[in-house]
Amino acid sequence: MNKKEYILKVLDALIEYRPLARGLKILVNGNALDDTTIDGLIEIFTKTIEGINEGEIKEKIQRSKDVLEQLKKIEEEQHLRDEKSLNDLDEMINKI
Repeated sequence: MNKKEYILKVLDALIEYRPLARGLKILVNGNALDDTTIDGLIEIFTKTIEGINEGEIKEKIQRSKDVLEQLKKIEEEQHLRDEKSLNDLDEMINKI
């Protein structure tokens, strides 16, 4: 499952609680995702959490935000591993 599919799954889980999730899902589904988009979604969830008084909904949105933050962290770690692998390959090529 790629990051777009994870985000769409999170938004699906929120649709019955927050109508905005439906619109966000349409936008995410139709666009490529980059770090700026993920950061924007995390910020939207953070602001939404602050404005909600109902415990169950607040908890679900917090968990959704946590998923997005973890997804971003995993992606950043993968990027660092990929970069290291490319550097290793460059070193091997230089030795040829």
